[in-house]
Amino acid sequence: MSLARASVLVRRKQLIQSRFASHDSHAHGDHVDHAHYHPEAGFSTPFWRNTFLLSLAGVAFYKWAPSPDEDVYLTRWIALYATPREILAKLNEKHLLQSQQVTDNATIQARGMRPGMIRYRYPQSVEQASPHLQAIGSVPEVSHIAVRSD
Repeated sequence: MSLARASVLVRRKQLIQSRFASHDSHAHGDHVDHAHYHPEAGFSTPFWRNTFLLSLAGVAFYKWAPSPDEDVYLTRWIALYATPREILAKLNEKHLLQSQQVTDNATIQARGMRPGMIRYRYPQSVEQASPHLQAIGSVPEVSHIAVRSD
């Protein structure tokens, strides 16, 4: 066993023993008379002190804060890093046009219909199929189909 591990085990044993030694079977606080204990009352409690300080801070802020029409350093600094209105207006207009285009495309696709006639690129391939490669009953009757060439 290493020296470090042994020292950790010794410390744990001492800590456990000190925990047991700190507890006793006697009830604590039997000698305190609770009948005569009164909590602190009045305007000197922390609640009233904090209320008074916050009120003073609010009055000071209201008195010395800049008016809304003043050009304050913080306002100028925010305006320096803000995006100008013209650029935002252009971006909004571009987004509106793109949204309209997407809506138009979706409408065209929703109203679309399949063509009434399917045109094959090589219509002669329909007649070239071998009947010997098809299982019996797997191919529908195609004798009534006529291949047109326009």
